[in-house]
Amino acid sequence: MKYFLILAACLISNAASALPTFFVGEAMQITKSDLQPITQFYKRENGVDKYAEVAYEVEFPIYGTYGLTEIDVELTGNIYSAWYSSNFGMKVAVYCNNTIVANDTSYGVRYEHASYLVKPQIHVDSYPIPDGCESIKIRMEKQGNLSRMYFTNIMDINVRLYITNKF
Repeated sequence: MKYFLILAACLISNAASALPTFFVGEAMQITKSDLQPITQFYKRENGVDKYAEVAYEVEFPIYGTYGLTEIDVELTGNIYSAWYSSNFGMKVAVYCNNTIVANDTSYGVRYEHASYLVKPQIHVDSYPIPDGCESIKIRMEKQGNLSRMYFTNIMDINVRLYITNKF
């Protein structure tokens, strides 16, 4: 009984922090809380090191690709910045087994007191996967110099990933 309780506790703690299992043919919503921020040292100010968030990344296993020779990939969504830092660019890339499938660079602007968000659009038909595809990685990189990255405050990320195959 003691071992059963330990196993149940482990499963519950893993389920609370992990992305769901991703199968070919299902859509997955990915938010900022699912992504790991990547930081880089920016400057030392008053004895305190300041870091810029330069990218966001998530990687997870994908199931259902066994025997497939190609997949279709679609990623759409929105990336929101704070109103004061809305002139920014974001490169979004999708990887299969650490090999890039596709990427898109989009720009958000602030014009006449209105902020316009970044809307990445990736659509790839029949991407060849002769060795299968066991993991998917999404990487979102801020564009521009390190100072611009430091002052660009990404408030929210909400993208939809859909991977399927031809039937």
